[in-house]
Amino acid sequence: MRADTLHLTLSFLGDVPAAQLDVLLRDIQAIAIKRFELNLDRPGYWPHNHIGWLGLSLPSAPLEALVQALRDQLGERAIAFDNRPHTPHVTLLRKSQGGEAVTCLPVKWSVDEFVLVASDPQADGAHYAVLKRWPLAG
Repeated sequence: MRADTLHLTLSFLGDVPAAQLDVLLRDIQAIAIKRFELNLDRPGYWPHNHIGWLGLSLPSAPLEALVQALRDQLGERAIAFDNRPHTPHVTLLRKSQGGEAVTCLPVKWSVDEFVLVASDPQADGAHYAVLKRWPLAG
């Protein structure tokens, strides 16, 4: 994985019509969550899609609140999103041959903003463009 692709998805939207995107970009700032820290300490592997990842061994109340607030905003604006249960993780390996996830040192991630990105699939993998940033409260 390229360093510029590392992220933790809050909600996957897919293709969003421009008119809905404009409303979302304008109104999403209503989310008021304070900055928080994540402790990424749980390595894992999903054999069905050959993904190696790093996630959380314990739930994060602030992260769950941010995800729910975002989903609420999306729902109020009738913007379709993947509403499966949120499994917080950072993808580290794609097209992995698998095996057991090894133990690792925890990674502390200070979360002080969230962003909306557009994904552009290319031969060397997805490239992301940040469309908007929203800072979290102090």
